[in-house]
Amino acid sequence: GHVNLDMEDHQDQEYIKPRLRFKAFSGEGQKLGSLTPEIVSTPSSPEEEDKSILNAVVLIDDSVPTTKIQIRLADGSRLIQRFNSTHRILDVRDFIIQSRPEFATLDFILVTSFPNKELTDESLTLQEADILNTVILQQL
Repeated sequence: GHVNLDMEDHQDQEYIKPRLRFKAFSGEGQKLGSLTPEIVSTPSSPEEEDKSILNAVVLIDDSVPTTKIQIRLADGSRLIQRFNSTHRILDVRDFIIQSRPEFATLDFILVTSFPNKELTDESLTLQEADILNTVILQQL
């Protein structure tokens, strides 16, 4: 077929890039094959998270290397705490129970986020279990 093509010479004009408006993704997200717990509530503010941690006390020895562990709880909330690398997995479990007493009567397991590994031997130190500066998931 026949195609009409109109061309204009704009060589002498400076190109001005058009400004695109930002539009946030408004669709629904989906998770595939993840062990992370389903978030039931809206994310809490840092103040609320700090408030729940104030009751739990973890004694830190500054002469020993420290690590931060993020714990994603089964109810969708999260705790972030500093531990020594010599603390044991049992100390992390005790910290969870001190921070959230409602978990004291529930049977739960602790799992690493990736690669997925159940932390069954609670006598291991955090360094021996190779979970320094990681995310731990609580599963009921």
